[in-house]
Amino acid sequence: MKRTILPLGLALALCASLAGAAAASLFDSSSDTGYPDNGKAIELLKPASDYADILAYRPRALSIIRARDNGFVPSPELHTYLRGVLLRVLAGVTLPATFQPDVRVLASPEFEAFCTPDGTVVVSVGLLEKLDNEDELAFVLGHEASHAIYRHHGSDWFDRSQYYAVMSGAAVDKMSEQQPSLASSAGFNKSEFERGLDLAQHVYKLSSNVLVPQFKKGQEDAADALGFDLMAKAGYSSDAANAVLDDIAQQEAEAESDVAAAKAAEKDGGGSKQNKFAVDLFGSNGLPDLSTLNVATLFTWDKMIKLFDDAVDSMSGEATTHHPAKVREKLLSDYEFREYRHLLPKPPKPLPWSGSPTLKAAVLLAHYAKAETAWAALSGSQPDLAKAQKPMLLAVSAPTADHAYTEYVASLYYEQSRSQAQSEAALARAVSGPEPSWQVYARLANLYIARREWPKAQALMDQALTRFDNSPVLLPKRIQILHGAGRQAEAEALLPQCDQYDIHELSDECKKAAGKS
Repeated sequence: MKRTILPLGLALALCASLAGAAAASLFDSSSDTGYPDNGKAIELLKPASDYADILAYRPRALSIIRARDNGFVPSPELHTYLRGVLLRVLAGVTLPATFQPDVRVLASPEFEAFCTPDGTVVVSVGLLEKLDNEDELAFVLGHEASHAIYRHHGSDWFDRSQYYAVMSGAAVDKMSEQQPSLASSAGFNKSEFERGLDLAQHVYKLSSNVLVPQFKKGQEDAADALGFDLMAKAGYSSDAANAVLDDIAQQEAEAESDVAAAKAAEKDGGGSKQNKFAVDLFGSNGLPDLSTLNVATLFTWDKMIKLFDDAVDSMSGEATTHHPAKVREKLLSDYEFREYRHLLPKPPKPLPWSGSPTLKAAVLLAHYAKAETAWAALSGSQPDLAKAQKPMLLAVSAPTADHAYTEYVASLYYEQSRSQAQSEAALARAVSGPEPSWQVYARLANLYIARREWPKAQALMDQALTRFDNSPVLLPKRIQILHGAGRQAEAEALLPQCDQYDIHELSDECKKAAGKS
């Protein structure tokens, strides 16, 4: 499966403070970048005196991220290691006690890193797989932590992130909801269905990226400068930062190539017809209209790739305000020459899992890679169950036997093998695991709903309510189950909760679930 790789500073790279919070000071600079005119960023740093206001919102921020399709990776060993690198990078910097950064790992194959308003740096499995050494990791963590230190804020971070969680969660649920009935349809190609789900999720990621305001040039540059200072102070190789930026530059080039190819394909296929499909499917705001996700459109998901450029062209000019990676490389190289030209390069420090294949964290990442391999074999135009079987079985062995992502892939394998009981058992293991995802909950709930097993469905959603801290992502499904079980008054009693988030798509889905539209 081809990954959609989203660069740092572009892929949900938002680390914001709450509206009205007093931001930490930068330094005086007459240039249009965030680099200081003279001296090192770390020497001129003036952190905020208190971060207690944003730290209080950590549970809310983590709840929003946890509700994303694959959720977090449950690995105390990996968390301890990553947190240790982050603290090493920040050691010696005078910060108030209320600045308490942390690290979490997202079960996502995309290359992404971002941070939440409270200073929790989130890195993906895809990023950990891509990095070559600990020095590169140190720069990534230092860069993201710098956004938190500077309190680069977007007053709408929570609103935008909640909107993304609701919309992506709805896409996962809608596709899963139709699967039981579609599975028995004559001529239904299950691989097309799963590929459609994958594409839908990537469309939501892209839409989120271009809709959510990105950091400005000066803010990204400031994070690059301070991130470099932190990395160098901690004793890491100065070559690592440009290695990361060079990798991002290559990915940006690939993304531009994909957009160009999409435009060419659209032109060859007839622009007016394609544009009408875009309006029908996406609506005027560039986001998919969930009401159009039906059998008729499932077999046209390939067109969604061709629509990526529509969203980019219409919104990215306003959203993407930071420098391209190549420019960032040049700015950082100039800064390094000015302030660090006497610093000798050092041999990079290997990542622990690259040199110790038996380390628990190494085994975990290897299993996630096997799950990705199995997914690719299952989601191609010609699903290959034989090719998927071995990596799938390895992926669901210890220590990832009950992880949401690995068990989700297992459930797809067994379903395509027509082993429904085993498929359902994989989902049950995942929802009982340490960090279940909304994806596995939605898939299992819809199996119960299709069989009208309302008590089971209700018990599952009661469990999800606690797991996801009463996330609004759950509301339409909760209402649907109550409505189906004949508990209409309870279903309608939840409608005001849907409206309080001021997300009209959520309100509409809740009303539909209650039979009110």
